[in-house]
Amino acid sequence: MRSLLSVLLVLLALSPAAAQAPSTEPEKSETPPPVVVLPGVTVFGATPLPALGIPVEKYPGNVQSLTAEDVAGRNALDLSDTLFRRLGSVNVTSGQSNPWQNDVTYRGFLASPLTGSAIGLSVYLDGMRFNDGFGDTVSWDLIPKLAISGIDVIPGSNPIFGLNTLGGALAVHTKNGRDFPGTSLGVSGGSFGRWNVEAEHGGSRGPFDWYLAFNALDEDGWRDRSPSELRQLFATVGWEAAGTAVGLTYVYVNNDLVGNGVVPARTLARDRSAVHTFPDQTRNEMHLGKVHGSRRLTDDLLLSGNAFYRDYRRRTFNGDAEVTCVDDATGAEVFDAGGRLLHLGRCRGSSVGFFDGAGNPLVGNLQRQAEGEDRTTSTRSQDWGATLQLSHKGKVFGHGNRVTAGVAYDGHESRFNQREAAAHLVPKGASVGTLRTGGFETVVDVRTRQENVGVYVTDTFDLTERLALTLAGRYQRVGIEIRDRSGDNPALDGDHRFSRFSPAAGLTFQALKNLTLFAAYSEGFRAPTPAELTCADPNAPCNLPNAFLADPPLRPVVARTYELGARGKLPALDNLPAFEWSVGLFRTDLEDDILFTAVQTGGGGFFRNVGGTRRQGVEAGLAGEWKRLRYFLSYAYVDATYQTDETLASVTEADGVRVRVGDRIPGIPQHNLKLGAEVSILKDLWIGADAIATSGSFLRGDDGNRRAKVDGYGILNLHVRYRPIQHVELWARVDNVTNAHYETGGALNFNAFGNPIAVERFLAPGPPIAGWAGVRVSF
Repeated sequence: MRSLLSVLLVLLALSPAAAQAPSTEPEKSETPPPVVVLPGVTVFGATPLPALGIPVEKYPGNVQSLTAEDVAGRNALDLSDTLFRRLGSVNVTSGQSNPWQNDVTYRGFLASPLTGSAIGLSVYLDGMRFNDGFGDTVSWDLIPKLAISGIDVIPGSNPIFGLNTLGGALAVHTKNGRDFPGTSLGVSGGSFGRWNVEAEHGGSRGPFDWYLAFNALDEDGWRDRSPSELRQLFATVGWEAAGTAVGLTYVYVNNDLVGNGVVPARTLARDRSAVHTFPDQTRNEMHLGKVHGSRRLTDDLLLSGNAFYRDYRRRTFNGDAEVTCVDDATGAEVFDAGGRLLHLGRCRGSSVGFFDGAGNPLVGNLQRQAEGEDRTTSTRSQDWGATLQLSHKGKVFGHGNRVTAGVAYDGHESRFNQREAAAHLVPKGASVGTLRTGGFETVVDVRTRQENVGVYVTDTFDLTERLALTLAGRYQRVGIEIRDRSGDNPALDGDHRFSRFSPAAGLTFQALKNLTLFAAYSEGFRAPTPAELTCADPNAPCNLPNAFLADPPLRPVVARTYELGARGKLPALDNLPAFEWSVGLFRTDLEDDILFTAVQTGGGGFFRNVGGTRRQGVEAGLAGEWKRLRYFLSYAYVDATYQTDETLASVTEADGVRVRVGDRIPGIPQHNLKLGAEVSILKDLWIGADAIATSGSFLRGDDGNRRAKVDGYGILNLHVRYRPIQHVELWARVDNVTNAHYETGGALNFNAFGNPIAVERFLAPGPPIAGWAGVRVSF
């Protein structure tokens, strides 16, 4: 590690500018400025840590950005909600029906809080990799929305952002007291029994600055028995003078979330608030400490770094309905001649020729039977790491050149425990709960450790004044250690190593003053997670969140992205509005994609590599302002398909689901359209609306595309802001104004409460019409 860093420092020091005397001009902010939304700011930070940046016109990709005003202006609940409302390439599936547990896809690639999800996006918080070390998951509730100063969405398989950057990266920046001075207090309430109190304070004096934010939110939820409680604290202090900046950040989160999942379509037709089984509770508690700093060695040479430590505990409690195949004469579970549980798809007719768990032949008839089960999990993770980065801008052979190089390390240690207990199924209205009848038994106790080391460099060289070439690459090494702590599964123990160098190259051409063309190629990869490596045996299905056994190894996923497009802007002329636009075409091919294939009603299944998948499409955006009107339009077409013929295991089909080249991947709609506008009616009164239209998608489990899609939907949201006096703002918002009944996704499964128990469509309903109002005092 030390030798690699020395080489990078020597290479950058060869630049003539490195010999200049250090600048005495203070650095204004260590947070990289966001990409412009309207003309004005032109520098973009395309690396995890603050760098000298490059003009956005020279970045070879359709980067998108949101500012602090975009995040706070519409009073969205969290980061995922903000992304969904603004960006056409982003879609949300509310599989848990909890707004802080959304599955978010960007260009068809997933970031999700649910362990076992195939994560294809990396998320960074002020330069710190925020994906969880156990399953690469992203818990949106751990990022306080109030503290966000900006969000950059970096497209493609950009290797600079390391693991999981298959389809893109999200770089989230937080506030500091120097750039966000003042104090504000907000109180709001409304539908679903939701109330919220939030406050923030920022300031500076001399070289010191500070910022503090707090959020407390409680709600009953709109689904049956779905309350949530959030407590979030963010604090940072900084010091900067004479080109040096140092800061310390602390984040504390203690959240209790209940999201009760998908529900059979016929149950939903009777009661849209009903849940299939409950409870489904997740408790997240996090302490995060981070130190960051930068030193401007010269006017054109910037050294920056950070170090972090996170202690994160996730606890879940689930009441489930397990469907099994039993012999009606004895009530025993049914096994085939190979000693495997009989697949539910074959559970019909005589039980002659099958056996019970002790190997005794059966003589009755086969029938499906539902039983209750309570399951708890506890995941305690400790994450730590550091990144050091050097950035230089100058000239090489008389041509402009910007180069950034860095070394990143992060480590993760997790202890996972799962317990299960028998339970009765207890109907309560249209919903069904569980009542435990036996004691909990530990079925899994495992410790995992992961270490990631990356070395990266990116260089943008001006071939001419209008033509720029960007070359980048990252070498990544991953080590994973798994140890059984129960004493019952020693075969779990194993050590896994993965490494790869991933390159990228791109060109930008400024055809006109306000028109840029770009083209790029990039590669990225992700290693199998500990959760996946311990659940990859078709003969030993695992339950999600997870139940682990010793399994075959998995291969890492490799992504290759091709992108081309254009962007431009038109300044205001006479009575014509100012606006910016962008359009991009992209294709990302994945080799050895890892999928979780379910084979049991309670979520049991296993991970496996498939030959290849593809996400391709087009995205276009427009944003501008005219007189008192501000507006945006964003559209994306995403075609996500399998690229090899496969037979995937299935909970409903005994012989599996046959997938052919060109079949669409479930859960990813092809069309997303977002439109929004806000107009200043009076000097201090703003009224706005945004509309979302999404096409249908195939059900999870219907990878062969043989059943009807989940219907597409459109929703309209309204909001208003009014400032009666200088320091007070009143606001209100109404979501789903037309009270549309819609579903964001779904899956195929056996309905445990059907008569008979048969395969049905399970759907994730969207919330009904709802409204909230609040007041914010600022001074």
